[in-house]
Amino acid sequence: MSNINNQTQDLYSIELVQDLDHEAAATVTGGALVLTTDADGEGTRRTFTGNNRTLGSFNNETSWFDLEGNRDWFVYTGQNFSGRRGIVRAGTSANFNSTFNDNIESARPV
Repeated sequence: MSNINNQTQDLYSIELVQDLDHEAAATVTGGALVLTTDADGEGTRRTFTGNNRTLGSFNNETSWFDLEGNRDWFVYTGQNFSGRRGIVRAGTSANFNSTFNDNIESARPV
């Protein structure tokens, strides 16, 4: 007959398990694309990770970006990665140019 240990253990008490801050998590997952509705990082702010077939309420509302992590991202003027495509370089932040200013509907890591 086997002896089964029914003790539970808190996740953070397990050796080598730790909570990651936002920047560290972004680096591990390929980055996070932070967008704002106004230029120079002003206005409403929202963070996107992974493939985003639509930006929801941020569709055609984005004027500025900050790309955290070490992967570039593609941004598209249409939903489902359609329309004109631009590239946002890892570790950069800036206002979108006239082609993409208030004209982005989807985004994904390269």
